[in-house]
Amino acid sequence: MQINKNQLVLLFFLYLLCYLSACDVINPVEDIPAFIQVDDFELTTNLDTQGSNRHQINDVWAFVGGEALGVFELPATIPVLARGTQNITLFAGIRENGLRSTPAIYPFYERYEIEVNLEPEQTKILSPTIQYNTQNSIFELVEGFEDSRLTLQSAIPNAVERTTAIAQVLDGTASGQILLTTNTSIELTSTTTFMDLPTSEDLPVYLEMDYRTNIELEVGLVGISTNPLNPIEAVNYKVILCPLSNWNKVYINFQEDLEISQLEAYRLAFRASIEDTGCGNNNPTNPEVLLDNIKLIRFQP
Repeated sequence: MQINKNQLVLLFFLYLLCYLSACDVINPVEDIPAFIQVDDFELTTNLDTQGSNRHQINDVWAFVGGEALGVFELPATIPVLARGTQNITLFAGIRENGLRSTPAIYPFYERYEIEVNLEPEQTKILSPTIQYNTQNSIFELVEGFEDSRLTLQSAIPNAVERTTAIAQVLDGTASGQILLTTNTSIELTSTTTFMDLPTSEDLPVYLEMDYRTNIELEVGLVGISTNPLNPIEAVNYKVILCPLSNWNKVYINFQEDLEISQLEAYRLAFRASIEDTGCGNNNPTNPEVLLDNIKLIRFQP
């Protein structure tokens, strides 16, 4: 069969059309995203009832129109394919128990919501301001060491004191100081016994705390049973905080510990020690732990 010139031209255009269609399948046109920029969160607090506004928000959990975009380390520039006016929801993310491997939305901070108009290749800079969830949060303890009434105690006299030395104070006029002068370790507990910490119903209980230490510091709970037939007062240390030359904040989640132990009452427990259980203590000349902004917070049932 002979193919004339017109047929050749038609076949060429058909081939070209198929080739271009195949290219579109192999290399489809990609949507151009808009961007949301979040550098940090600002926390506002009632100083009298909630203490300092210092925080350690490491991540932002981002949602657009109810759809999760992901978890992003701060500062973050987040690509978004949605366009037009969109509802943006941001949650403050922490590192639970001080571990990078356990990122979590901090349940006691309110979410941040805003409507923005998203355009391809354009960046919207957001500066989220948040506060504590006042409707559901109960502050069992707020200790900023601003007055002489300390909420920590020890069997060792003067184990913890207030320091007003500028180099040792984080917030306000004072911080808590634990000095190991003659002892290799010091154990402390809260002066308050907490009777209302939830042990069921999946209600979170967190300890917030700023600290600076050149030795190991263990943090946990003293579980107490008031049953006269089976009295219990047992210490369980949940977290070991290693030496740090700068101040750091930790968020410790006690929910699982409370649900497992199911006791009637609890106290906070601390143990400062020059012993090395894995942190690599350097046997400092002046073993010292500094504490500030201790908060025990729970959800009400």
